[in-house]
Amino acid sequence: MAKDTLKSLSHQVIYQVYPRNYSNAGTFAGIVADLDRIKDLGVDILYLLPIHPIGEVARKGTLGSPYSIKDYRSINPELGTIDDFKKLIEQAHNRKIKVMMDLVMNHTSRDHGWIQTHPEYYYLNKDGKMGNKVGDWSDIQDLNYQHIPLWDEMIDMLKEWVRLGVDGFRCDVAPFVPVDFWLRARKEISEINPDHIWLAESVHKEFLRHMREEGFLCHSDGEMFAAFDICYDYDIFQELEDYFKGKKPLSVYIDRLQLQDVIYPMNYLKARAYENHDVQRLMHQTSNHTFKTKNWIAAIFGLKGVAFLYAGIETLTDQLPNLFERDPIDWSKSDAQFIEQLKSLIRIKKMPIMSEYSKYRVIDDGLDVLHIEYEKEEEKLVFLCNVGQVSDDIRIDFPSGVHVNLFDGKSIRVEEGFIRCSKNPIILHSK
Repeated sequence: MAKDTLKSLSHQVIYQVYPRNYSNAGTFAGIVADLDRIKDLGVDILYLLPIHPIGEVARKGTLGSPYSIKDYRSINPELGTIDDFKKLIEQAHNRKIKVMMDLVMNHTSRDHGWIQTHPEYYYLNKDGKMGNKVGDWSDIQDLNYQHIPLWDEMIDMLKEWVRLGVDGFRCDVAPFVPVDFWLRARKEISEINPDHIWLAESVHKEFLRHMREEGFLCHSDGEMFAAFDICYDYDIFQELEDYFKGKKPLSVYIDRLQLQDVIYPMNYLKARAYENHDVQRLMHQTSNHTFKTKNWIAAIFGLKGVAFLYAGIETLTDQLPNLFERDPIDWSKSDAQFIEQLKSLIRIKKMPIMSEYSKYRVIDDGLDVLHIEYEKEEEKLVFLCNVGQVSDDIRIDFPSGVHVNLFDGKSIRVEEGFIRCSKNPIILHSK
């Protein structure tokens, strides 16, 4: 993480919203109307997928991908006006909620004005033609950051949004853009807002390897942490996906979590984005197993880093909204009991020990359980996320007796250093 990253970010909860599909209206106004509920949930940061006009050339689907940017300085008229966006920022700030924008700095749409006015801004393939480095991204053109005037243009654009009141940027495929650019952008933005939040969408390690083998720039998370406060946890996502598919045991994923804790700066922050617009819902990954899903959601909060929720998780749906069409969340399916449990998890995330700990460990018990512990002097916070729904006893260093499970308020007994796994996550706290 950057040297000046705020320690308090480890208590933050990011709530990702796709404006097109958040409400039936599909507008900024549709989000504003729900801000009280979002605030009541306990959210700190409202992260919006790209809000800019979408390219029409080679458009995907009917409405196109929000990651095909036609104009960085304008608002997609489908979502509302610039005044509507200002109102969203104002109303969020009134509720002490920060607003984070999704910035797509690696590429533009194929009909962005720069293609005519500044063709030098663009990457040329081996045939000397504009193109992209990832074949599936057929609706975009990659930019060329070897052309330094592009840096000036981009940073000036970023400053415009920060002056408007935007509190943070989530940067799409950030490793494709030179880290020196990000360092300069961070420095200049900090002069406007020293507390601005930088979240990097880092990439899967196999994707990183492939891009480097193709001769392209692609930074590792270790490099990204020089300029960013938070990185995605895609560096270990392959092991997570392999576990969901039954290809590898959970112990392999736990090993990677333990590795993160020694290869990154001591106060590194990962966005535990188990659900997002690119990743299937957890209910899909667990084959609609509610208890397994709840345990994975508890892990989002228990693992070191920033909790990351994709809007609609409150419904425990297995449906990933279509990125290219209108596909609004069915809020009538909200699960009232789970929402209260989610609020409990968010309250736990605010506990001082989650940033002030002296010891943090992810323990491999040889079971399908994510066993996470925090310690500070005599204080302990323990998460037992039973993702495999095992019925075994687990050894924990915790006082014997009856304790309250902070997840659901039920009583849990610890006997001589052992506790029996339950279907729900177990979260225990002692001082």
